[in-house]
Amino acid sequence: MGSAVRILIALALVLAVGLSACGRRGSLDRPKPSYPETQADPSTKMSKAPDRRLWIDRLIQ
Repeated sequence: MGSAVRILIALALVLAVGLSACGRRGSLDRPKPSYPETQADPSTKMSKAPDRRLWIDRLIQ
């Protein structure tokens, strides 16, 4: 009986949290940014960083 009560309480909590957002008012659209947005430049790529060795690497080898 104890596990059934735990399952019912967990289900009630999940439903309560899930249903709490149903009555949200206002726009769900993304707000306008306060700074100008620029397009990404595909010609600039991420720089390659050297591999950092971890302590577990010594154990694996």
